[in-house]
Amino acid sequence: MHAFSKNDTMNRFRLGKICRFFLHWHYDIRVTGEELLRDGAVHLVLPNHTAYIDPLLLFSEVWWLPLRPMTDELFMRHPFYGRVLKLADAIEVPDLNKSSMTREEGVAAASQLSRIAIDSLAEGKEICFYPSGHVKTIDKEVIGNRRMAYEVCRELPAGVRVILCRMRGLETSRFSKLKPKQCKFRRTVTMHFEDRTDDLRTWANTLERRDFNKKLEDWYNQK
Repeated sequence: MHAFSKNDTMNRFRLGKICRFFLHWHYDIRVTGEELLRDGAVHLVLPNHTAYIDPLLLFSEVWWLPLRPMTDELFMRHPFYGRVLKLADAIEVPDLNKSSMTREEGVAAASQLSRIAIDSLAEGKEICFYPSGHVKTIDKEVIGNRRMAYEVCRELPAGVRVILCRMRGLETSRFSKLKPKQCKFRRTVTMHFEDRTDDLRTWANTLERRDFNKKLEDWYNQK
């Protein structure tokens, strides 16, 4: 992991503003609750994952916040996306579905990622990851038995705020896995942020993992 310099930060902010400018040509993005990210606290942002372009839209809308994404190793190795992600000081997530990885190795790797997220938050770094770990393939967000959000919220450092993000409007876009596709020159996308710190801390310490994840799913799937 490289040391994140002042120049890296400035270049990342410039890139975010440029992306936002061009994305607004195609997307009518309507954001609510953005002020929750301007309170001076350290944030853990947990979004739903409707399409592959979700991360770019999210990071361009909150370009002023140094969110550190956790991203798949395949994207980190891409010649273009990898450079952008390194600029954002992204945390590389190994492919836990590799055929060569045993179940025990997968659990150990997932727990290690949870520890990296917890330690990063304790150091004052803004962290973002998708609890589901994948773009949805049905018309609902499904987290199942994923462990990362649960483990991080169980050991959430003091003072960290957990902000949930619910995005809508990309389900039928060409970046989605859902069908049918609808080609639109101007697509409306909504992005809603909500502080659920107390709830998630309580759920993580009183519920089993699947029940905790079901609470998250219910929030993401609200109409």
